[in-house]
Amino acid sequence: MKQLVTTEWLEKNINQVKILDATWCLPNSNRNAEEEFKLNHIKNSIFFDIDKNSDQNTSIPHMLPSIQKWEEIVSNLGLKNSDRIIIYNNSDVYSSCRVWYTFIYFGHDTNLVSVLDGDFKKWLKEKKTNFKRGNKNF
Repeated sequence: MKQLVTTEWLEKNINQVKILDATWCLPNSNRNAEEEFKLNHIKNSIFFDIDKNSDQNTSIPHMLPSIQKWEEIVSNLGLKNSDRIIIYNNSDVYSSCRVWYTFIYFGHDTNLVSVLDGDFKKWLKEKKTNFKRGNKNF
């Protein structure tokens, strides 16, 4: 499987994959990625909090967690090693690639984890169905 998947591919396969929103925003952007996720995201996606899901025992931001902590994080998200995972973001930081790398680093099958080409902005620009805005599904 390719490391990038198209919006067309995801739309066709949306019920066969696990989708992670890995949006992370720079602190000075005055954006709250999790609050934005609650308002608008691809249907069935799970918010992946990069800050929360990093090593909390260091002052250096976004360091990878231990393998034991990673297994706990993935389990708490309801993910298994056999899941086909698509990762996207809705920011200019390309945080989806960071989360993709983390899955690869911890041994997830490279054929089962990909980044959405064009991210959420492209999904919305193409007026894809299967997204949630507020309390409404489209």
